[in-house]
Order: sequence, then C-alpha cells, then structure tokens
Amino acid sequence: MSDKFASMAAFVKTVDEKGFSAAARQLDLATSSVTRLVDKLEKQLGTKLLNRSTRKVTLTSAGEIFYHQAIIILRQLALAEENIRDLDTKPRGKLHIAMPTALGRLRIMPIINQFMHRFANIHIVVHLSDDEVDIQSMDVDIAIRIGPLPSITSLIVTKISSHSRYVVGAKSYFDKAGRPSHPEELNQHKCLLFAYNNGVKNWNFTPKLASESEVFTCSPQPNMVANNSEVLLEAVKDGLGIALLPDWLVENELSIGTIESVLNDFDSNPHSNEVNVYAIFPENRRTMKKVRLFIDFLKENYRLK
Repeated sequence: MSDKFASMAAFVKTVDEKGFSAAARQLDLATSSVTRLVDKLEKQLGTKLLNRSTRKVTLTSAGEIFYHQAIIILRQLALAEENIRDLDTKPRGKLHIAMPTALGRLRIMPIINQFMHRFANIHIVVHLSDDEVDIQSMDVDIAIRIGPLPSITSLIVTKISSHSRYVVGAKSYFDKAGRPSHPEELNQHKCLLFAYNNGVKNWNFTPKLASESEVFTCSPQPNMVANNSEVLLEAVKDGLGIALLPDWLVENELSIGTIESVLNDFDSNPHSNEVNVYAIFPENRRTMKKVRLFIDFLKENYRLK
C-alpha cells in the first residue's frame, strides 16, 4: 500500500476507533506511527481533519467530508485486490437477500430468477419486509434498501439506481377535488400515507427548475395509512385520495392512464430528496464472489427494467 493509502487507512481507523491508541492496536502499529501518518495526510491535504484532545478525537468539517470519501476509496482498493485473488473461484452456496416487499416482488425478484438461471450453484434465500432488517443478527448477505445513504461504517453500500416518487391520484378523484398546482395546496386534499417505521409523516418538495434548492414541506392529514405501497396504489386507483408513490410502482399505471400525476415541476420525497436504491452488505461479505456477482448483475439488469 502506498504512503497515501496507508495514511488514509490510519485516518479512517482513528475515526472508527475514536483515538490513535485504539487505531494503532487494530493496525498493529505504534501509536506514534499512526499519529505521524495522519499528520502527514493533513499536511498533504493542507487542512486539519481531526480535532485532538487528551480524551478523544473528533472530525472537523473537512474531516467529515474526507472520511466518507476515504472509506469508499479504501473499500474499492480492497475489492480490486480481492477480485484478483479469487478470479478462479467458482461461486456457490447460499445467498441470503432481504428487500422491501413491493420493490422486491415487482423489480428485484424477476432479476433474482434470471440470476439463478445463470448461476445454478448459488441458492437464494429471500426475506421480504418493509421493516429495516438487522443485517448482522439475521445473517443477511445483501439488503436492498430505499432511502438516503446509510452512514453505518461497518456496512458496505453500493448504489443500484436513482429513485424518485410521483404524487398520484385517479382522474375521478381529481375531477371532484381539483388538481393541486403547488405543494401547499395538498392540505386541502385527502392523502394516503405510507407508514414508515421511523415515524416520518412529511412530504418534501423541491422545485426542479429553481436556482436555489427551496424545500416545501407538507404534513398531510391522511384518510388512510398503510405499511404497504401496493395497498396505497389500489386505494389511489379507487379514487380515495392522493399518494406519494415510487416510480417503479406507478409508471405502468401512469402510462396506461389508470392514474395521473400532479406537481410534476417538483421533486418529491418523504425524506431527503437525495434518495436512491442501495445494496448493503457487511464488510465480512465483501470477499464473497457470489455477493459481488449478484450486485453487479442487479445493477446491470435493474437499469434495463
């Protein structure tokens, strides 16, 4: 590993272990060596990455940015090395995959079926749930999730696809209640709300063409709450109200005219608008060729859907 990679690894480990001494033990180096590597990195970057005290180290603003990028770079380096080491290994065995119910049924399962035809020696175990599964305790190899980028450093995160949502309703509903032209008008409408485990109940809207990222937040008063997006779609089609639903669920219904979308000049989401579909797996799975094969296969074929 070059000096810069060694310095980067020492910095990341110091942050993860919350101190130079603990990082040194993990890296099997002297504490002074770890300190010198981090000092050298800060000098090369021309900025301070860590706030140091006698009790702990904390990230500076620059350190926060560099830390997340350094994790990605180091993981990519490790993955490149491991790809060379196991080129001749034939993938086999169980692959435990967890995913949200509707996304899994409609988008992921057809891709899994294709994958199994190609790699007959890999046996798939599927867990469908809209609850956020505990990957470690459930011994999950790969979890598919929708949302902002997870910040858990013990997990490896790969973006599968971008993700967007539409505000949709039936023509029969809009003909009676009118079509909102601005998020602020949603308070006058019947709304159908997805029940998130974290209690999120707001819908956030950002104008697509605005020079500044102004966010309009709506707190709909729902006449239905459900923890399954397919249930909400059926309610929308029956004219019961407006729902904020994912693109992969409603695009077909929109194309055939079963439902209509409104507020199309806005990006919308119940969380941050920086939302994607991710594959997440523990660090101890990163050496498994079957994990990498599936994620590459998923990324390639998800875009084709």
